[in-house]
Amino acid sequence: MDTLTATNSIPENMRRVWRVRPTAPADFLARMAELNYSPLQAQLLYNRQLVGSEQIERFFEAGYNTLADPFLIKDMSQAVERIKAALATGERIAIYGDFDVDGVTACSLLVQFFRAAGGDVIPRIPHRVDEGYGLNPAALTRLAAQGVRLVITVDCGISNVNEAKLCPELGLDLIITDHHRPPDELPPASAILNVRQPGDTYPYKGLAGVGVAFQMVRALALAGVKAAGLKPNDLLDLVALGTVADIAPLTGENRVLVTAGLKALNKTTRPGILALVEAAGLTPGHLDASSIGFGLAPRLNAAGRIDDAIIAYELLLSDDLEQARELAQELNRKNRERQQKLAAILQEARAQVYAGRLHEKSKLLVLSGADWAAGVVGLVAGRLAEEFSRPVLVLEQGAEFSKGSARSIPQFNVIEALSECDDLLLRYGGHRQAAGFTLETARLDEFTTRLQAIAEARLHPDMLQPALEIDAAITLAEVNAAFKESLQLAPFGSENPPPLFVSYGLHIKEVRPVGAEGAHLRLKLYDPECHRMLEAMAFREGARITELQGLKRLDVVYQLELNEWQGQSSLRMRLHDFRATELSTQDLLTTDH
Repeated sequence: MDTLTATNSIPENMRRVWRVRPTAPADFLARMAELNYSPLQAQLLYNRQLVGSEQIERFFEAGYNTLADPFLIKDMSQAVERIKAALATGERIAIYGDFDVDGVTACSLLVQFFRAAGGDVIPRIPHRVDEGYGLNPAALTRLAAQGVRLVITVDCGISNVNEAKLCPELGLDLIITDHHRPPDELPPASAILNVRQPGDTYPYKGLAGVGVAFQMVRALALAGVKAAGLKPNDLLDLVALGTVADIAPLTGENRVLVTAGLKALNKTTRPGILALVEAAGLTPGHLDASSIGFGLAPRLNAAGRIDDAIIAYELLLSDDLEQARELAQELNRKNRERQQKLAAILQEARAQVYAGRLHEKSKLLVLSGADWAAGVVGLVAGRLAEEFSRPVLVLEQGAEFSKGSARSIPQFNVIEALSECDDLLLRYGGHRQAAGFTLETARLDEFTTRLQAIAEARLHPDMLQPALEIDAAITLAEVNAAFKESLQLAPFGSENPPPLFVSYGLHIKEVRPVGAEGAHLRLKLYDPECHRMLEAMAFREGARITELQGLKRLDVVYQLELNEWQGQSSLRMRLHDFRATELSTQDLLTTDH
């Protein structure tokens, strides 16, 4: 590398604090050693607050047979009886989904099961732009005209009070299955399956929409509904796809469902998934949660973001491999289009932030554009929330109405904040860190002012300082063992992130920009203490290449992963942050004790 002065392109208040977690107590380490856990294994468990023997056993041993009784979900008995009656009399059933992967997989799961059970069932997935999220009167009217008598929602419906009131007038019975935060007023329905609703006794509250749908299938099977050639656990591949894609917590029962679902994915004969894996350039039999999050889910999501999510549904239920390949290639094209739209809107949104110095003035950002695609604004909000370490709301601003998505940081409950603005919103729904909403454009300024006031009151400046919680400091001599012991905690995702390690003083042997327009960085890092060289990837960090010019040694925070390429596997670092050795060790490292 040429010898140039290193520069720091990251503003000081946006630099991540590195926090190495405190060493586990000596008595805990000794107790774990007696159980044949290595010091690093014990530290990783301690960092995740898995300290009791029973806790640890449940974490590692929980399996499909440990899932709770689905009839513990409130209203499950009523839902099962109504569905059994519909199946017995041949009533037409509509499965009304959402246009994201959670909704599409849940819709596919129920359609597949009901068809195998001899039911007259049709899918209904709304168009994101033309119809928006959740139930809408026009779609319900069309379903009634098609002879539907029972509508079952998946991953939506809990906030559709007015639309639910329309169903009896149309001759429709309604069963709602959802996992979003219930409003104070619940919609009228024959049954509501939502583990978050008041009075629900189901022990695990983190199920995704597809998880709730799966539990309903389990309940139907337990109640004697026979599906020819199909058992509930044959649908676990869809459950894994939807759960990981929706960033549901990979704890408790979700960990069980995704672990079993990944096994099913890696053995699947489902043509749609085989074609999707092929189109994503992934290796069959070697899929993990990351393969879903970064490879399969973006392509399935692209259908609903760019056009019509029915394409993703058709792919998942296709029984013809050639047709599935055509659909998978169509999703590939839509995913590329999605990436292009994302890049363009992200650039404009980021320019709004810097032009108005909004990240210095406000603890919450609200950004909008007249031609910003509604299907992409959530991705933009997510990128900016990560970049600026604060809640971000991004809207497609229309002449009369505006649709937006919110993404937040763990310290700020965005759906709770939206509920405090419900008098300004036409509709909204979501989770603690992600939500969608619609409002009249004329009320956007008032909405922005109120939300920013809520954020100002609840977010202290130190909450906006991005931080990396590091599991342990290791050398490159220890990476093989660290990787092996990390894998025991998989699958990784929300609330069960992959372990983060820090290594100090690595020699920079090579830095290269890679990807479109040098969006990413590929490095080769060398540890002279053990004479080990390792490749490292810094995704979406291409702009930081100037920080590396002239540097000889680097401190890095990273997770370990296998890089699959042309049938070969090699260990590499996925960098989360990096700093010049003399800066990070002297000034920027904080260790909590």
